[in-house]
Amino acid sequence: MAYDVIIAGSGPAGSMAAFVCAKAGLEVLVIDKLRFPRNKPCGGALSVRSQRVLQSVGISLPLEITDQVISGIEFMGPDLKPFVARTSQPFAKIVKRYLFDDYLVKQATAAGARFIDNCPLVRLEIFADRVVCHTNQGEFSGRFLIGADGAASKVARITGLRSPEKSDEIGIALEVDVPVSDQVWNTHLDPSVLVVWMLNIPFGYFWAFPRKISLSLGLGGMAAGFRNMRNLLKGFSRMFTRRKGLPPFNLHNIRGQMLPLYKQQKPITSNRVLLTGDAAGFVDTFTGQGICYALESGLLAAQAVIKVRKHFLDPTKVLDQYSQLVQQRFGDELRCSYSVARFIHSHVHGFLQTSRRLKCFSKVIFDLASGKTDYYQIIHNPLRFSASLFIHELQHRLHRRA
Repeated sequence: MAYDVIIAGSGPAGSMAAFVCAKAGLEVLVIDKLRFPRNKPCGGALSVRSQRVLQSVGISLPLEITDQVISGIEFMGPDLKPFVARTSQPFAKIVKRYLFDDYLVKQATAAGARFIDNCPLVRLEIFADRVVCHTNQGEFSGRFLIGADGAASKVARITGLRSPEKSDEIGIALEVDVPVSDQVWNTHLDPSVLVVWMLNIPFGYFWAFPRKISLSLGLGGMAAGFRNMRNLLKGFSRMFTRRKGLPPFNLHNIRGQMLPLYKQQKPITSNRVLLTGDAAGFVDTFTGQGICYALESGLLAAQAVIKVRKHFLDPTKVLDQYSQLVQQRFGDELRCSYSVARFIHSHVHGFLQTSRRLKCFSKVIFDLASGKTDYYQIIHNPLRFSASLFIHELQHRLHRRA
């Protein structure tokens, strides 16, 4: 059977592309090298912007997938003086990644896509009119191939769209889930607050994200600057429990994940192949956020394939259009995220001191998380951005005096 599109990888990017293509009536095959449901090292913060992308295609998340609703971030820098920035509305949800990813792929199959897990890609053949995927479970042919198989994308390697990155071109994250008793919440920890400590990690930070019955502890940053990451994570755990008045955590099953750094745009299409999500390098260098861009790129890739299939358009022109749409949607934003990360990590103390004093900092957090603004808009229109913050800060102070 020849499919309209084969999708390698069933994370958020792949499942989004599969769902949209299947809803449009295309014949869709999704393959994944792992058995589902599967765990993935990830804090699991799903921004308001990500939630809106899901809603735009008709996907609503069941309550059991959401662990916590987030409206604050506790920051701490090298001065070891923490402070909490709160937003007036929740800006994120914490989701269990194994349930979230499994739910999305089930939405795709319910829409008509075929899903085969435990099916690693072995070899690719690309012809003028089709792509042939050779796997451990057989040979599959499709008119297009969407690579959604993560930062170490085999699709990207085989097609030559990605070469092995240098250590200053990739990020690394470690994460461990530690159980937390019910009595700890609201006595020692606030379940509505993310903990982000920027303690001398190159282009990165330590995190503690609340779940229902556990805490996600992790660290992430540029690979070039890391030594003994496990020891760093253990040190963070000791410091965290001591400062929060908690008994020591036992860190079992520490997991690692490679993350691309979006330093410059590289090709994301080749012949009949489109890259999405981490496979295309779509990760915010400053925050490490990737789910939002995975969902958005999966949607754009699906729309490009649908155009070709439904309207008999030239595949080359439509794939070029996909690249252009990605650039317009978030390419400049991600490119600027590298500059933002470099600047802030070079001035961590000043950044946090300023953020502590300005109540409008919480507005920046929400505006970024909701997609109301982005790094590119801030950098390229600083006067307008500064004026809006000044007005917000003035309104807050006048209201407080009243």
